[in-house]
Amino acid sequence: MVETVAERAAALAGLAVFADCTVADLDPLARLLVPRNARAGEVLVRQGDPADTFLIIAAGTVEVHRDLPDGTEIAVDVDPGRIVGELALLRNSPRSATVHAITDLTGWRGGEDAFAVLIELPGVLERLIRVARQRLAAFITPVPLRLDTGQRLLLRPVLPGDNARSMHSHITFSNDTFYRRFQTARHPSEQLMRYLFEVDYVEHFVWVVVTDDGDLVADARFVRDEPDSPRAEVAFIVADAYQGHGIGTFLMGALWIAARVAGVRTFHARVLSSNQPMRAIFDHAGAHWEREDLAVVATEIDVPQTDPFEPEVTRGIEEMARRALRAL
Repeated sequence: MVETVAERAAALAGLAVFADCTVADLDPLARLLVPRNARAGEVLVRQGDPADTFLIIAAGTVEVHRDLPDGTEIAVDVDPGRIVGELALLRNSPRSATVHAITDLTGWRGGEDAFAVLIELPGVLERLIRVARQRLAAFITPVPLRLDTGQRLLLRPVLPGDNARSMHSHITFSNDTFYRRFQTARHPSEQLMRYLFEVDYVEHFVWVVVTDDGDLVADARFVRDEPDSPRAEVAFIVADAYQGHGIGTFLMGALWIAARVAGVRTFHARVLSSNQPMRAIFDHAGAHWEREDLAVVATEIDVPQTDPFEPEVTRGIEEMARRALRAL
């Protein structure tokens, strides 16, 4: 059965990337797309090849595989409803990764003329850039962190998949820990979890600390007060079993570095007055607290311009932050 343009536009309208588009908005794009089917294992694009097409996945899953200059290989899965091959077109550069179908796949392929229409659709370019940054962050080499217990952990930018990993991890965050972080003992909602893990790295930047197996044990973030603002709110959370080992202090230093790369000059925070470990981290940075009510205190600090770590560690964290923030 041949798919009509109207049917194709209607199918596109059901994908999250086109959430701000009407079927009528999508008609010009639908006219420029052609169906693309692939069997499991088929290579769709190869790293290093010229880029002149993109693929919209309707059904099926693909793997994006990248060979890094240091010889390591990193792969991430991309689920239905996403667009692949768009990054090289956005950057006007050769393919940055190889993409192959994990399962049988159906979708649509578009060329440069279709891409020009695609990025003018309501809300699409912003979503493409956000997803592209998230995908590129997956290829960043983490910086190792050694606890006083001898255990090795890794610092890296947050990835959307960390949401699912945290929900199915054996590492726990108690009600008391959630209360200190969110000022409520209730676990975050599904909507809040998406907000916490699917960030753009520019207005909302997040570091995570993970085990070698990928289990998340801590995160720290800054969220700008408004777009491009030099002022941002800061928050941390550390799993119970990992508290008291200096992870919070390390994350604060990592946030300083990311903030300097991002142009954020001032941090502010609201914490429970009884949360002495968090207050101590801010005290070390020169915090002066003001009481907001009986249970909450607030502070504002200038982002320190001194390096918080040894030069090699500082350079490694700075490079990770720069690649996440300036990915495109």
